[in-house]
Amino acid sequence: MPKEKMRLSATVKCAAIGFLILCCIIFMVFLGAAKEGPKTWTVMAGGEAGIEPQENGSAGAWQFMRFYPENITINPGDTIVWKLNSAEPHTVTFPGPGEKPPQLIVPEGNGSQRLIFNPLAVMVQGGQVFNGTRLTGSGQMGQEPQFPKEYNLTFAGPGSFDYFCAFHIMMKGAVVVQPVGTPYPKTQQEIDLEAAEQLAKDKEAALSAVPEASNVTVRMGSNGTMVHEVNMGYGDGYISWMRFIPTNLIIYAGDSVEWMQKDADTPHTVTFVSGGEEPEMVLVEPQEFGPPKLVLNPLVLLPAGGNTYDGQGYCNSGFIWGTKDPLPGPRNYSLVFSKPGSYSYLCVLHDTMGMRGQITVLRK
Repeated sequence: MPKEKMRLSATVKCAAIGFLILCCIIFMVFLGAAKEGPKTWTVMAGGEAGIEPQENGSAGAWQFMRFYPENITINPGDTIVWKLNSAEPHTVTFPGPGEKPPQLIVPEGNGSQRLIFNPLAVMVQGGQVFNGTRLTGSGQMGQEPQFPKEYNLTFAGPGSFDYFCAFHIMMKGAVVVQPVGTPYPKTQQEIDLEAAEQLAKDKEAALSAVPEASNVTVRMGSNGTMVHEVNMGYGDGYISWMRFIPTNLIIYAGDSVEWMQKDADTPHTVTFVSGGEEPEMVLVEPQEFGPPKLVLNPLVLLPAGGNTYDGQGYCNSGFIWGTKDPLPGPRNYSLVFSKPGSYSYLCVLHDTMGMRGQITVLRK
């Protein structure tokens, strides 16, 4: 046999052997993946920064409306555990095929003027195994023992599934379920590192937003009085500062304060209880059949007390919705202070996170 043919034959044999070795390696990888069995993965729901002790436990002045990580790739049979990582409540909600995420707040119906929390959004939907055929969700995740802080869901088959938080319109995530046996693109350790990097970016964004969030003005009002602005929170839909800015304000009798909504997504209230009890945000009404009805308390939802405050009675802005929220209504609230004194107020929705303020009114 000519030497050239012998060399060619040897080259072909080496290539064939190399190809077989590569096939064996791929087969062993797939076999190893199959032998590992289903895995459990962890995703954090929400985040926070500026954590301080509060009446009901520690909470962050900054709340982050994001899943960490936002996207994750798994295999059929795997389970994801979402863990609440903030004082702000969240949901993990997978809409049914072709459906929009359920609205958080809906009319009660039957001629009623009341608004209720949508059971499809705030209560558990579907089972513990998800196959992409129907609405499935965690319901409200919040502070224990009233609400769960974790939600587990096992994924039955391949597909790409988007999910949402019913409380925050910009908070979204995606789960990609690969075909059986496909190697995982990332380990849990790599996913945790990715999540930590995104959380660090959000913390940096929060700190860099402080100067703009603290920008308020004072302008001339009528009859020699002044109008003082207070920012009612601050946020872009992903980060939210749960504070009145400035928190403490000194004015003169006859001056007015105008609270300006500065958060794209998060609603707030300006509520003076004047030494009385803070009203419950939600009225729980048991039903003969089915889950209880969760009614938004009109005392919190609607304005009360007029436009002048003398330190007496209940005075409330009602819900001031986020600047990008489609719900109608004002995005600011004004109040004239007629009598000297020191008056504390709060946001009923976020006072447990430290969203409280103080107005000191001096004699003119």
